Amino acid sequence: MAAVIHQQLRFVIDEIDKAIESHQKWYQDLLRVLVSRVPPDEKDLRNDAYKLCEFGEWFYTSHVELIQDHPTFVSLGHAHENMHKSAKQLIELVVSEQAIPVTMFDEFNHDLEKMRTQFQALRHEFANLVQNLDPLTGAQTRAGMQAELNKEHAMAKRSLQPSALAMLDLDHFKQVNDNYGHSVGDDVLIKTVACLQQVLRPYDQLYRYGGEEFLICMPNTTLEQAERVAERIRSMIAQQQIIYDKEGNTLQVTASIGVTSLDPAYSVDDAINKVDEAMYQAKAAGRNLVKVR
Repeated sequence: MAAVIHQQLRFVIDEIDKAIESHQKWYQDLLRVLVSRVPPDEKDLRNDAYKLCEFGEWFYTSHVELIQDHPTFVSLGHAHENMHKSAKQLIELVVSEQAIPVTMFDEFNHDLEKMRTQFQALRHEFANLVQNLDPLTGAQTRAGMQAELNKEHAMAKRSLQPSALAMLDLDHFKQVNDNYGHSVGDDVLIKTVACLQQVLRPYDQLYRYGGEEFLICMPNTTLEQAERVAERIRSMIAQQQIIYDKEGNTLQVTASIGVTSLDPAYSVDDAINKVDEAMYQAKAAGRNLVKVR
């Protein structure tokens, strides 16, 4: 599973690199039009030019599920569209043999720089994910967790958009290792993460917090929505049939899950403490439960 996720992330990074390269070629062709007055590509004069360049074709036909709904990917699309609109205005002036006002050229450069910033932000984020993957499960490690949660916390503070945390701990996991062996325990962890990934969105953040503990950050998610997600996760884990021997015998595991909001009024550490307390409340109440704090 971890290897598959790693390959998917590498594929995304390669696709982003190709998109950056193709856009740089488009930009060089544009400069020839603006400076040397070579005839422009007719596609650049269309209102939907942002869909017709090589990058636009990739962006609007991309089937890379890991990034399609990613906020930075969406912002990149908006920046790219605005940049093409500015470029179209410049080309129209050149075609009509009019001078390009400095303010209009500056606006184009502003849109271009904004797009490039989004490009680099997207690539940087996925490159960091590759570096910080847990080799067993494919979840992120705690190495970059605090920085990412701080960034999400600051974003929630600026945008006033709700975000939520969930803490998951597998019940009686030590008994799995003791009774069935660590290889079966590893398989349980791998399948648990597979359950999580079926429910979570591509831009939700999943961290292996401890041995059998996982922390989930869900941007743009209310407390009520997060509770429903946690309940789906709890149910899916409990329904798993995990084969533990050659005869096909199976075991079942359950999880206790705590949920809280990533409240801008409190620190990230406070939120982690609260979600940890909620998870222990779920264990104290009988396990295989979701508790909200």
